[in-house]
Amino acid sequence: MKQTFEVKDKALLEAVELILAEIKAIGADEGETWVSRNALTEVYYELAKVSMVRTVFSDKVSIKLLKDKRKGSTTLNSFAPNDIRLAVQEAWQAAQSAAPDEAEGIAELEENLSFSAGEEKPDLDAMYGQLEQMLKDIRQDFPKISFDSIGIEHNFGEKLYANTNGVRLSDQRGVHQLSNMFIAKEEGKSSSFNYFATVYENPSDRVCEESRVRRLLDETQQQIVTEQFAGSFEGDVVITPGCLENILYFVADTYLEDGALISGTSPWKDKIGQQVASPLITFELVAEHPDLPGTSVLSGDGYVAENMPLIEKGVLKNFSLSRYGAARTGLPRSKNSGGTYVLGNGDTALEELISGVEKGILMGRFSGGQPGPSGDLSGVAKNSFLVENGRITKPLSEVMISGNLADMLQNTVAVSQERESSGYWLLPWIRVKGVTISGK
Repeated sequence: MKQTFEVKDKALLEAVELILAEIKAIGADEGETWVSRNALTEVYYELAKVSMVRTVFSDKVSIKLLKDKRKGSTTLNSFAPNDIRLAVQEAWQAAQSAAPDEAEGIAELEENLSFSAGEEKPDLDAMYGQLEQMLKDIRQDFPKISFDSIGIEHNFGEKLYANTNGVRLSDQRGVHQLSNMFIAKEEGKSSSFNYFATVYENPSDRVCEESRVRRLLDETQQQIVTEQFAGSFEGDVVITPGCLENILYFVADTYLEDGALISGTSPWKDKIGQQVASPLITFELVAEHPDLPGTSVLSGDGYVAENMPLIEKGVLKNFSLSRYGAARTGLPRSKNSGGTYVLGNGDTALEELISGVEKGILMGRFSGGQPGPSGDLSGVAKNSFLVENGRITKPLSEVMISGNLADMLQNTVAVSQERESSGYWLLPWIRVKGVTISGK
């Protein structure tokens, strides 16, 4: 919900007003601060029992000030006036020894607003009930699954951004999250670890009714005994939604965000309005979405974020630049520089998407280092299956894949009708041709 600016916890407002007053009094030209207060309630399950129930409260403050374009910054976890005064002095001292940077600045005043979503108070009975129901469902439907740990959390936080330009923005948000790690075991053998995390608003939801969760548990049971293949070949890779989130993070970091554009290493730096991907690819950053309670409506640099396309039908529409990145590059500041990804679904049913693979793999997870500046990628495909003649034939031991991120987007030949959501992202399966796949 959006409304005119209002802060529920007055301690946050008192803290920011003191910080800004101290920034002005010390002689800074301008400054900004983020102040937040969070309550995290957690039910933690491990070794076949609930091992911990706790609520943790935390206060966080970050301060930035500028003098002659020299930046000083610091963080602390206290709202105490004396601590705040010392922190501003620390930031001031840091600014004295910093090099000037003409791109430095703070957000301009647009409209002061507040946002709110979700429940403030946790429902512990519902959280316990959700854990018990999940364990019961899994014992019944996926008897080979063994959990290393399960965490069920409720997090409520209020955060406030303020600066010396008069900007005031706040966000109150309550969400639940379930995260875990698990393996499948049978007759002394076990699969590799797998995991999932899901963000939601209603703790009474049955997690095991999610198709994504059931798919991951079922695939892990199938991976107790895996096989290898020799040599390498160039084939198709079907990338699952959870793995696709990892690939899209690499795409954004390598081609679209501050670091790559400031350094000039992005091969897409001059390609706004040009085709950079298959026409099947429509990729956007979202600040609000009815199926994604994990979104963030405030950017990290003091603006209200908006839904923004990065790629539309393969055409590069926007970069993902912060205020600082825009000032350094001379490009427009983006309406969203966050990481909540939505990829548009296609018109190919998942079964048909897989049936079009002559030889390749279905990749559940990717493990590898950061891609090179051009987007060259190499790493291990985990929780994966061999696909032959349009059929998933056997679970694989870890195999290597190598390719280039831009080429993978250009060589996307199918996007599924079906999509999955974690609460942080909403993504389909995609099929990419021409990837090098290597076994032993």
